[in-house]
Amino acid sequence: MNRSNPKAKTRGAEAQGETYVLRLFMADNEPNSKQARENLEQLQETYLKMPHKKEIVDVLEDFQAALENNVLVTPCLILVSPLPRVTVFGNLSNTERVVTALRLM
Repeated sequence: MNRSNPKAKTRGAEAQGETYVLRLFMADNEPNSKQARENLEQLQETYLKMPHKKEIVDVLEDFQAALENNVLVTPCLILVSPLPRVTVFGNLSNTERVVTALRLM
């Protein structure tokens, strides 16, 4: 007997019950970093309906974290979980590309 699984039609972490973990690396209140933070907040409100966690790292205060995550350019958003890990550079203004990269559509 073949029964369909209703969760099979959902995407990514939502189907697995995982929490999205996003880590934004920025440089203080520089214009592109500030814009990236604002755009990320908008993305959260619009597209992240599943459980998620946002971490903000100011590389001027915690440069070691940037090195450990291979971040040499800011702003930089890393999808830490669910795997595979994804890195998006820039101020996140191209919503369609960011949403696609983060597997939210």
